[in-house]
Amino acid sequence: MICLNPLVPFDAREAPAALAGARIPRLVVGGLPVVLSQTFRTLIHSRLELGMRGYERSHPKTTILLFEPDHRDSRMFLANTFGYSQRHALAEHAYQQTRHLLRTRRGVLRRQLAAHNLHLLDAVLDDPHQRLLGLPTVGAGTLATALRRLDEVLDDLGRELEPGAA
Repeated sequence: MICLNPLVPFDAREAPAALAGARIPRLVVGGLPVVLSQTFRTLIHSRLELGMRGYERSHPKTTILLFEPDHRDSRMFLANTFGYSQRHALAEHAYQQTRHLLRTRRGVLRRQLAAHNLHLLDAVLDDPHQRLLGLPTVGAGTLATALRRLDEVLDDLGRELEPGAA
């Protein structure tokens, strides 16, 4: 079972410079929205931990893989997940961080996945030029056309939803 949890509590004390897109020395400095976000994430995460322990007990023969953002990644914590204007940058950041996590845990994951006849694509994980949002330009088929059109529609929607849009 593969579980994805994008909302983790932030730990400003351990945020390394490489992950600190916007340094947050103390969460309270961010005001009520930041404090509420941290509270919400902490509640969700504690419930998730309880649920995961329950799954481990109720399904002892199941391999459970949990993937979460680094709890020190201020860029993920500060991201407006409902904002369209930053969606490309946020998606690319999340993709690159996930690739990094997979490379870091590659040895353990390789064994866990092999038990289910699955494997990691090392060429994708190790390719420094690999990008999430690079749409195909050669042989643009139906999928590429649909993705390009969806991207245009999301851009239009984002412009309409911006404050002050007529």
